[in-house]
Amino acid sequence: MDSEKREDYGFIEYYFPGTGPGEPFRDGKEQLAVWQRFVDMLCMIALVQKEHRCPSGLERIGCLLSDEELMKTLEPRERSAFPEKERVRAIFDSLIRRGEMGEEDETVLPLWQFLNTGRLAPLEILAFLLAACADLNRKYERIFGVLQEDRENAAKPIVGLTHDLGALFLSEEENEIGTLLDTESFLNRYLLEEMKEGREMSRLSRPLSLRREVLEVLLDRPISMEALARCGEILEAPEELPDHFCHRELFERLTNIYAAMSASGQEGLIHLLGAKGSGRRFLAQTLGTVTASNLLILRLKELLELPQDRAFEILHLVVSGSIFENALIYLCGDDVRPDQLPLLQQVLSFLQSRVKLLLAGSEKAWSGELHVQGSYCVLAVEAPGASEQKFFWQEFAGRNRAVLAEDVDLTELVSKYNMTPGRISRTVKSAVMEAPLTQEGFLLSKTLLEEQIRIGSGVEFGDYAVRLQSPFTWEDLQVSEESRQLLTEACDRVRCRSIVNDEFGFGRKLPYGNGTSIVLYGPPGTGKTMAAQVLANELGLDIYRIDLSQIGSKYIGETEKNLGAVFEAARGSNAILFFDEADALFTKRTDVASSNDRYANAETAYLLQKIEEYSGVSILATNVMQNFDSAFKRRMTYMIPIEQPDEAARLRLWEQVFPKETPMEENIDFSVFARVAELTGSGIKSAALSAAYRAAAEHRKITNDDLIRAVEAEYRRIGRMGIGKELYGALYTGRAGEAMRTGLAGKI
Repeated sequence: MDSEKREDYGFIEYYFPGTGPGEPFRDGKEQLAVWQRFVDMLCMIALVQKEHRCPSGLERIGCLLSDEELMKTLEPRERSAFPEKERVRAIFDSLIRRGEMGEEDETVLPLWQFLNTGRLAPLEILAFLLAACADLNRKYERIFGVLQEDRENAAKPIVGLTHDLGALFLSEEENEIGTLLDTESFLNRYLLEEMKEGREMSRLSRPLSLRREVLEVLLDRPISMEALARCGEILEAPEELPDHFCHRELFERLTNIYAAMSASGQEGLIHLLGAKGSGRRFLAQTLGTVTASNLLILRLKELLELPQDRAFEILHLVVSGSIFENALIYLCGDDVRPDQLPLLQQVLSFLQSRVKLLLAGSEKAWSGELHVQGSYCVLAVEAPGASEQKFFWQEFAGRNRAVLAEDVDLTELVSKYNMTPGRISRTVKSAVMEAPLTQEGFLLSKTLLEEQIRIGSGVEFGDYAVRLQSPFTWEDLQVSEESRQLLTEACDRVRCRSIVNDEFGFGRKLPYGNGTSIVLYGPPGTGKTMAAQVLANELGLDIYRIDLSQIGSKYIGETEKNLGAVFEAARGSNAILFFDEADALFTKRTDVASSNDRYANAETAYLLQKIEEYSGVSILATNVMQNFDSAFKRRMTYMIPIEQPDEAARLRLWEQVFPKETPMEENIDFSVFARVAELTGSGIKSAALSAAYRAAAEHRKITNDDLIRAVEAEYRRIGRMGIGKELYGALYTGRAGEAMRTGLAGKI
């Protein structure tokens, strides 16, 4: 046959009557069968050309040629085009459109996950289809062997054959052979087995075969992502949007931004900023409800701790999984250390070179620290308000088959503990493990919930702070009625914060400085630390004493840096920060006479700023109130005096300082010690312990003599004159008392 005629290819109509797109594919089997029919048609055309030695068939580069054919290819002549190229191209385009129709019905078929990635050129789609046919049906081994003139007539399709078949319907630009030889292309990196070149094999002879995981997806089988378990996971998107959605407005913004960037083919990163547990991951996961995608989470902290070669193996799996599992990639960037930023930049660059659009979540933005290709969009995820937190307490209790006990006041709970949805969920799950089971479900009491909240709120201050025990109650604290009233008001302010801010509307008027700051001032040993512990016990909050010796520094800016670290660690912990002996830091600001004065004033201003920003409770204890200026006092919520106890207060302290189990003589009169010895609460406690140890060493009960000696020692310890004789005189009167005084006084 010397020339090609239209009727020679009349069988094309048999394969595909007309060129319309037809109906959407019903399922993956039909889609694969139709594309195999397209490959069959191409192979039939190539076989006809080979049989009839058509001029256009001699343009082949993917097969061996006979001597006669080889000579013809060497002759100078005009290149002839396949006469039915436009018709075959129309069929190809119609099949592509049929796949796109399924997207409108949110039907993502296995094969379409690869054909519609946006990363495959038409020639690469053909290479993928040929490799799939060979891996799924052995008949193609013989067909491809004949077309490639393989000696064994049984072969995988090769790069050259793909180019030959592409010439039947692709333009010269689309059929560029270099497209298939690019080892960095998406096709070669993630869909085809790695190229293995032998000494006698040209690049055109490279066989095309699908990776195992790709074949699993085509067969509608889930691929193994076990290697990802150490630093990631895949979450399914919710079937529908939740009824109660505290970030609904933010979610709409996220959806619109993602849709706009996807539609325009933009590359970039959408970064969700917010505290841990604020709902960043939930937002990303819920986005999958709209995009019909799962969420592939990659925890960067764990990834960056792996050996570099192992980390990049997982990154290859992440990219593959994002395609094979139809998943959005979400980078969890919490707890990444500054020294890991160079490696994180490599990870980000690697992913962005392969995936156009990424999601990320962290507490801090990356702009300025890392280079992001394309658009960098930041969305702030705010913590939920009090009313939303109430909903989450009830919602997560219901999900875990639990009920809240009658003593649980949600208004008070959300006022005292400002928590994210994630922390509320974890608290409920932990509490259920210890809760009693009733007919209504697991009963969550106030005590159990607050215990789990404190456990979950554990904060690490390093050397800057130590946690104090809070065993004291109002009965242990002996202060004036005025001071007690102010302390009670401070507790009420914390308990009722959600009512005033949300229900009364003050939160909108005063969005800044929602915390509570308290100054306890008075002489040493009067009970300022105990007062702070009583507040912590009453509110059910952990209290941490800040070690000011570790905070202060002679180096410029170092003190502010240390303080910033303390408040950053405390953020979201609901902990009480207790600055004991705060005179060292919060001294009266002076006129700037030297550079030291200027830096000291800057440190004080920074401290005040951090205290106002802190949403929890800050307590400052000082012995010298006059060193604090009026501007400082105005910015504190409460100024509470803890004065020297009077006689009545001292008596109560003496009566309460000894536990019930302590063995004591019956003739001890605490009223005498309270009247004569003007000790502070700290001094009384110290004297009581000294007397107890004296009696314990001699295996007997505590006597008046033990207490007199202990009080005498306490007086001398604080630099005061001895008081032993006065106590003996007050305790013992009359002749017997005088004799006893004389005998005992001689021991002093």
